[in-house]
Amino acid sequence: MKTRAILFFLLFATMGISKVYSQKIPLYVGTYTAAQESKGIYELEFDSKTADIKYKNVVETLNPSFLARKGKLILAVNELVNGKQALTSFRITENGFKLLNSLPTTGQAPCHVIIEEKNQKYAVVSNYLGGALDLYALNEDGSIKSLDDSVHFKGSSVNKARQEASHVHSAFQGPDQRVYVSDLGTDKIHVLEIVENGHAFKFVEKEIIQTPKGAGPRHLTFHPNGKWLYALMELTGDLVMYKQENGSWKEQQVISMNGPSFTGNNGAADVKITTNGKQVYATNRGEANTITLFKVLKNGELQRDQVVSVLGNGPRNFNFSPDEKFILVGNQNSNEIVVFHRDTKSGLLKDSGKRFSVFKPVCLIF
Repeated sequence: MKTRAILFFLLFATMGISKVYSQKIPLYVGTYTAAQESKGIYELEFDSKTADIKYKNVVETLNPSFLARKGKLILAVNELVNGKQALTSFRITENGFKLLNSLPTTGQAPCHVIIEEKNQKYAVVSNYLGGALDLYALNEDGSIKSLDDSVHFKGSSVNKARQEASHVHSAFQGPDQRVYVSDLGTDKIHVLEIVENGHAFKFVEKEIIQTPKGAGPRHLTFHPNGKWLYALMELTGDLVMYKQENGSWKEQQVISMNGPSFTGNNGAADVKITTNGKQVYATNRGEANTITLFKVLKNGELQRDQVVSVLGNGPRNFNFSPDEKFILVGNQNSNEIVVFHRDTKSGLLKDSGKRFSVFKPVCLIF
């Protein structure tokens, strides 16, 4: 009887595990809608067992180049200019997307948005043109309540073609709840605190992190221990590691994404770290079109372990599957999502053979 009971238990346990790993997971893709070849935000279905991707739904909205999601709420920046640029809020329903509302941004070409991690009370939008960072209060249903504050950064740096003015590229919330703003145009990362000022939210600058001249900071990520920061430099294809010391960030290491034989132009795009903090990945566009794996050493510094072709052109954005067994790369210029299998121990990547065609994929979120 005991043997039979054990067999039944193993059978049901196996069935349960199989059900989990064959689960269909929603995947949302932001695109550029030029020439009407893309309609807006695509809701896809990712099979975490087979790595297959299937089309499910689409919501029409112009140039939703970056998305942020919390539960059933999705915020999208409409990367436009001349007064058409906006932040738009949607709710995910069983019947597709429901438009909540939209508000303009104070800069032009908004390219990044985050939702406050803890209570989803506000959102922060980065505008590539105009040096503008915008702070919006959110209602409980996720609709945009108001534009509460804006900061307009000024300055330039040594690359006259790309750094003639401030270009705010992203803002990420750190483990300390502060917002880290990468300004490609000035080679600075602004560290801002968000405080409630009466009935509105407000930016308060706390620190400025200087990056190497001409490097062009774009995106960044934090180690789970909160003490190490990895900033991706678009113009040089480098990752710069900063260490928290005495309440401020100190540069610890600069390491290239590229192998020693690469001599082409860079266009570093996205960087992410695994949940266990053991591996960092970054994509490079330009003439590289690669994704690089870095091992995180005991002191927080990085060791370049693998440089892999993204099997396409223009890897603007990538993301881990929720179980981190796959990495999905959005190749903007070759109009395709490429799926890589990821060894969860070594971090090494190999082509899964799975592809999904979509016009100008520039943001992938689960």
